[in-house]
Amino acid sequence: MHKIAPKRKFGQNFLTDQSVIERIVSIAGQLENKSILEIGGGSGNLTKHLIKAKPKNLIVVEIDKDYVETLSKILQSSSVKTTLISEDILKTDIYRYFSEPPVIFGNLPYNISTKILAKLLTPSNDESKWEKLFLMFQLEVANRIVAKPNTKHYGRLSLFSQFYSSPSLELQIPKTSFFPIPKVESALVKFQSNYKYYPKHNGALFKDIIKESFQGRRKMIKNTLKNTYRNIIEMLAISDIPENSRPENITLRQFCHLTDAIDKLSN
Repeated sequence: MHKIAPKRKFGQNFLTDQSVIERIVSIAGQLENKSILEIGGGSGNLTKHLIKAKPKNLIVVEIDKDYVETLSKILQSSSVKTTLISEDILKTDIYRYFSEPPVIFGNLPYNISTKILAKLLTPSNDESKWEKLFLMFQLEVANRIVAKPNTKHYGRLSLFSQFYSSPSLELQIPKTSFFPIPKVESALVKFQSNYKYYPKHNGALFKDIIKESFQGRRKMIKNTLKNTYRNIIEMLAISDIPENSRPENITLRQFCHLTDAIDKLSN
């Protein structure tokens, strides 16, 4: 049992199931001599297993000052090069601590999980700064991240995630694997860098288009976008998108073509 009570304001549900932790590290594959970042070290359950994987260096970010002493003892007892950063991950330039793209792990607080994901996925200077991500979300969010067109989970989060990466749902995690036990199931999602889409298209415009499109999820996209893009019928035709299409039916590739068509028209 934890000596320090988990705090609701930080969304703390600590992963305590050792078999699940071992499975996560196993799914991550070869970590020896890799640079690793752990988001939310908490009481150090995953941290200990990451140390055992013999990385080149391990950096742990933990916002809760009450866990600094616990994590410091775990990290200082290791022969691995380690650093503890007691800051808010959303306000921290994490990549300045690395000389190479890190493998990133995180049991993310449910209430800010998509904000953290957006920070990690959005490249700076058109370049991804990480090698792979292994992140835990509530199961519903994980399903939305990996969803395909014409399914109920498909939407902005699916398109955004798949524009910047190749995500895959690797492991469903029962709620009994956490303390305190949350009300929902969780899942581990693996993200691989994906250079197929984002370097070739206007990312800011893409995000604007999918945001506006899914404000009317079940409306035809020509009606949703017509006030913002006057020539939308023409743009849809150029993009090989039937004008009676709804956002949930349109593929990532088609949204990228639509982004290009609108981008060219505005330049």
